Amino acid sequence: MKNYTLGLLLFLSAVSYSQNKNEKGTYISNSLGQDVKLNLLDNNQYELVLLYGDYEIKNDTLLFNNNHSKESDFAVVFSSDANPSAGKIKINIKGTSGYFSGIYIGTQSGKSDPDYKAVYDLTGELGLDDTEGNFEINRAEYLYLAREDYNGETTLYKYALPRNANEIKIEYTPNYLGKMNLQGYYNEKNELVISENKKNPLTFVRENQKPKVVDVKEKPIETTKKMNWTYPGKTDMFGYGVADSAAVATVSNFKLVVQDNLQKALETTKKTPHKFLVVSYDPDNKNAKTAFDEFIQNQQYIIGNYNSYEYNADYDKYNYYLATAKDKAWGKKNIVMYNPATIVMDADGNILSQTPGNLPENASLFDVYYSSIAEKLKYIKAMVDLDKVLNSKKTKDSEIVKKMLPLSDENLYSWSIEPPVKVAVGFEEPSTVEPVAVDTIQAYPDYSENQTTYTKVNFDKKKLFSAWERIVNSHAKDKTPNMDFVKIALAEVQNRGFYYKIYNEERPFDETNFKAIDYLLKHYDAILEEQKKTSKQGDAADYYADYTPTIETQLPLAISGNISQIGENTDEKYRSRIMDVYKKVIAKKPQDYTTTLGYLRLLQTIAEAQNKENPFVAEYDAFFKEAFKGGKNEIEILDDLYTSSQNKTDYSYSDWTSFKSSFSNASNEAAWFVVQKGKDAESIKKAIQWSESSLRIEKNNPYYLDTLAQLYYKNGEKQKAIATQEQALKFSDIMGEDGKADLEAVLEKMKNGTY
Repeated sequence: MKNYTLGLLLFLSAVSYSQNKNEKGTYISNSLGQDVKLNLLDNNQYELVLLYGDYEIKNDTLLFNNNHSKESDFAVVFSSDANPSAGKIKINIKGTSGYFSGIYIGTQSGKSDPDYKAVYDLTGELGLDDTEGNFEINRAEYLYLAREDYNGETTLYKYALPRNANEIKIEYTPNYLGKMNLQGYYNEKNELVISENKKNPLTFVRENQKPKVVDVKEKPIETTKKMNWTYPGKTDMFGYGVADSAAVATVSNFKLVVQDNLQKALETTKKTPHKFLVVSYDPDNKNAKTAFDEFIQNQQYIIGNYNSYEYNADYDKYNYYLATAKDKAWGKKNIVMYNPATIVMDADGNILSQTPGNLPENASLFDVYYSSIAEKLKYIKAMVDLDKVLNSKKTKDSEIVKKMLPLSDENLYSWSIEPPVKVAVGFEEPSTVEPVAVDTIQAYPDYSENQTTYTKVNFDKKKLFSAWERIVNSHAKDKTPNMDFVKIALAEVQNRGFYYKIYNEERPFDETNFKAIDYLLKHYDAILEEQKKTSKQGDAADYYADYTPTIETQLPLAISGNISQIGENTDEKYRSRIMDVYKKVIAKKPQDYTTTLGYLRLLQTIAEAQNKENPFVAEYDAFFKEAFKGGKNEIEILDDLYTSSQNKTDYSYSDWTSFKSSFSNASNEAAWFVVQKGKDAESIKKAIQWSESSLRIEKNNPYYLDTLAQLYYKNGEKQKAIATQEQALKFSDIMGEDGKADLEAVLEKMKNGTY
């Protein structure tokens, strides 16, 4: 019997809401290091710390509506019971010590500017476990509390100080729940679990006693938010000094170059070819510059953070430009699809994408660390560049190779592009920039990012194939391998190269790709040596060197992957050619049993389609006799193979068990093929040897026993077949009910002579 892989179904065990009684009352959690109270009240009302509102029941889920998201991060209580120094007020602040970084206290009297100090400076040294600080500040009319987050945004809370107050008790409780979209369900312990998008869940249990009465919390009279907030002498939470107290705080001296006209912006981008130019197109908005400048300021701050020790281009992917009324003619000429719009261009002025809304509205697309469109822009850029050189009469084939390389990178993002909703034919660049592929570019939307529309090049397939054929033929006489061409050829024959990236489809090998494979086989050893040499260069590469794909794995995968292109209508000549190439690959590494088994499976697939025993039976038998020769049993032989130097770099198998099973499964599959297709008595005898071997490797496997039993029966050994089939049923607990039923049906036929 064929051993189908049984997938494991993983279930999240949870008692559904509908299966639990909806118990009203109060729940308490300290999952965030503080008491968080949840009241489930009558009339489907709930209360959660600073949040309160109604909740809905949908199936087994509680959906909480967040009606209060603007509560203060500080619980402030004024007291007149203390005895501070003259002209001072006592401060008692509580919270987790780690939270005190980025917390500031300010005082103000009259119209003077607030005088700020960091809590760490006021409390002195605090241990990691300290959760409370005590100190005094000057008496004033107003108290300010400031919280600065890691994104550079500071929230300022202003309080009016009563004249009789001589002590201020402050509890810092970050309002993490203010903007959360909460949902809840009962778990298997009948605990109520609350989370946002299944992240950082809070677990609640019933409260057994009445909550303690707490002091009344004072509310600030004013709350404001400021980006990159500073004050004279401030050291920010990241440890960078602020040199100019009059300027907005920045982490480093990093500055984005922002030009005052489009042509200068393009010229600047040409000097940094790894960058794209982002244009905020909102020429009719008089306030566009204010929002644009704020965006630039914020980007500089964040990029400066990431580049504080040394410059890293990965965090600096874009230049920016604010379009003005003078750019309207350019927008019309280039068919800007939206107004306002966020447009991304390459240094040559080719439009790569357009998104509705101006740049500040689409700021998330250009997040310094999680830029959501950066990889897609690389893909579009590679497409545009390749199309440009294909359509240039002066381009050399070496230039085409350079432009094919990015599309051969397996890490390059590519995705299925939906049919066009809007078509913008003939995007053009400013008059000083050479147009690219006029009348071949269309715009296609991606709805995952605010309907960003990406440029799609309509390649001339004839030109593309002609260029590839010309390039392959030109390298046929190479005495040493051209590694750029090798990368493209390997990607192409693996169906992950330029053709797949352009047309999003795989294709069978054509004559040109067979020639490319001949080139790879001709230079196999030199290519492998060069790949291993390259993989060991660089600090990061050293660690992963053994895992770096090489021609040893890439070429077999390319050939075996072509199995998906072999169908009933595939030409016999094509099938034979594929198998001949596969044999040549195996000959390059005869002890690579992973590749050999892949070849045999492919040969078996062809044999099943053709309903022929040979050449599969003959070739598998030759492999079997070669693998298990020498007088040792299978386990000893496989153990030697697994621990040998040839297999130490073979990561096809995660452990010894999987390695061993690959051989037992292969023998069982080959034997099962003979059960189904075998007609020759000699084939049956050979298959019995394979099947018996599979059971010596993996004893009592019911699938293997079933295969062997049916082979015995076909060989005329009926009693032996019945006994073996009964053994299969004895060990059939790992099979499903359908599998057991099949075994029983076969056994019954064997017993009554109707098999």
